[in-house]
Amino acid sequence: MDILCIGEPLAEFTNDAANLNQFHRRLGGDILNAAIYLARLRPDLRIGYLSRLGDDAMSRWMRDAIAAEGVDVSGVALEPHGSPGLSFISTDEDGERSFVYWRDQSPARRMFSPEMSEAPALSNARAVLFSGIALAILPAAARARMLSALAHARAAGCLVAYDTNYRARLWTSHQEATDWSSRALAVASVALPSLEDMGALWGYDTPEAALQHCARFATGEIVLTTGGGAVLHRSSAGEAQSIALPAPVRARDTTAAGDSFDAGFLSAFQRGKSPQEAVLAGARLAARVVQFPGAIIPKSAMHEEIAEHAV
Repeated sequence: MDILCIGEPLAEFTNDAANLNQFHRRLGGDILNAAIYLARLRPDLRIGYLSRLGDDAMSRWMRDAIAAEGVDVSGVALEPHGSPGLSFISTDEDGERSFVYWRDQSPARRMFSPEMSEAPALSNARAVLFSGIALAILPAAARARMLSALAHARAAGCLVAYDTNYRARLWTSHQEATDWSSRALAVASVALPSLEDMGALWGYDTPEAALQHCARFATGEIVLTTGGGAVLHRSSAGEAQSIALPAPVRARDTTAAGDSFDAGFLSAFQRGKSPQEAVLAGARLAARVVQFPGAIIPKSAMHEEIAEHAV
């Protein structure tokens, strides 16, 4: 597998701006969004998704829809009698979203159980992407098993990318979240924190302080986004730079802005582009995505980005 994405898939229902009582069903979930955008940008690569779904009609629709996007679903197990997580999304006039979730029953919460059925997929991956949400939904023992497997994969030459993606409601305590987020940063060869997450987790309100804190744990590349402002990059050698972004666009829906940035960045970075070029590729894709409702925009709206990433 060229890039393996680990996460929790959700059936996403987004309200229609013209009829607030009507919702459109789509795929959702942070790392799933990134996997789909990676598959669109890089059809030359094998992009896989590692997760668990149920065996009900909604789960089967989701698995088929993921596969139809060109994502390899051989790592998506169908759990007997399981049902997927659901999210309902509403957006305000500025494109900011609010969520209501039903996800406690999600089979993805039982990944990395003692039998470690996910281990073979990890050992065969050239690159892996995971997030703080994947950590948060797992029991502590499963988190430890996942991070141990990722550490072994990195030691064997796998690129391990981690997006902090902090959601307080998924953790039992703030201390639990900071402890495990620190461990995940230490495993990553490419850390993808946001200033918003760094503020919520550790109280940092300046990019420089947030980057310095990340560097205490992350020994590889660090790419710190700041909500549309300049991105701070620190190389594994400790060299830091600020990367200015184009002027922001007016957002219709900010869902998947960070997920699409991750996809654009990793696509370019895996092709050997410089960190600055990769950051700008991520920013361009995110700017496109936020102009459409829902996490996954029509592929027909991505012609420029697809052409940009073509080998």
